[in-house]
Amino acid sequence: MEAKKVPGLYAIGEAVDVTGWLGGYNFQWAWASAHAAGMAL
Repeated sequence: MEAKKVPGLYAIGEAVDVTGWLGGYNFQWAWASAHAAGMAL
């Protein structure tokens, strides 16, 4: 989830929009991607 051209820049949560649907799946993705990005720091 880290940008290739800008080290240290991460795209997480709704910015990635993996499912396209609003609701529980996007919330789960937002929390999971935030956790993964935080652990990578």
